[in-house]
Amino acid sequence: MLKAKDIRELTAEEINAKIADLKEELFNLKFQAGLGNLEKPARMNEIKRTIARMKTILTEGSYAKEKKATKKTTAKKAAPKKEATETVEEAPKAKKTTAKKTTAKKTTKVEAEASKAE
Repeated sequence: MLKAKDIRELTAEEINAKIADLKEELFNLKFQAGLGNLEKPARMNEIKRTIARMKTILTEGSYAKEKKATKKTTAKKAAPKKEATETVEEAPKAKKTTAKKTTAKKTTKVEAEASKAE
């Protein structure tokens, strides 16, 4: 089992290679479990957790790179910002058209006879 400290020392390519190896091992363990030949069932959970730990560390690294990149670009931008309301023109609003429901009054037999009598 690899600890997070050990994983952080690896490069992204090495981590991805280890993830592929662990996925292959997990696949083989699932086969063994299906056949009933699995000696250490806890190993499956251990592998799943290690894969998740590695993926988490990979995403942490990508977020750190993004943060550094945004800090560099924001430091370079020293020009004052223009307000967005000055450059954006309002588009005319479209009218909503909805079909009106027409409900015809249903007459009962009693009402029909009464209207005939009149």
